[in-house]
Amino acid sequence: MVWQFQKNLNIPEEDDMCRKLVVLVLVFMVIFASNLSAEARTEKETSSKFDVGLIMNYSYADLRDQNYSKVVPTLRFQLNLLPWLGISATGYASGQEFIAIIGEVVLRAPLGLIEPYIATGPGYLFAYDNDSPESGTSNFAFNFRAGFDVNLTSWFSIGPGITLLVHEVNDFFTNISTLDMQYLKDSSLIGIGAKLRF
Repeated sequence: MVWQFQKNLNIPEEDDMCRKLVVLVLVFMVIFASNLSAEARTEKETSSKFDVGLIMNYSYADLRDQNYSKVVPTLRFQLNLLPWLGISATGYASGQEFIAIIGEVVLRAPLGLIEPYIATGPGYLFAYDNDSPESGTSNFAFNFRAGFDVNLTSWFSIGPGITLLVHEVNDFFTNISTLDMQYLKDSSLIGIGAKLRF
């Protein structure tokens, strides 16, 4: 039917497809612009300027084996420069194995109740136990993390997160195309944290 109508009007199918595509793009632009204005109002109401968080992390293997005594406590301070952009300083302490200090850039989506985030940045690793797998590594470390916070009040939130703390940075970036699931399991920390928002 549409093809017959195009044929009667001598409209090439390619031109009609382009018009449909332009209309579709314009509709999406209007929807996106309205969402941005709504999010801007939400951001002003819900975003924080400074956060202090305590996270209880576990390795994948310790969670699997329910070995909850091997907690990796993590302390994080985050300064939010914009509602969606922040910088953080994070400290990890794993018993007598290692301490890591990480600086990160944080991208977050202050959507109200739920606040997803991703972060990455370099750091310094102090490995002081000769029996730990981290001993003998370079002192340079790198961190990737993602998760979300549930803002229970305007000043308090909790939420899960996963962290990939890279100890052997040169090997990681050299062999990044050959990374497998086992490496991610061995290097990831999974935890839940509580955060004070200011």
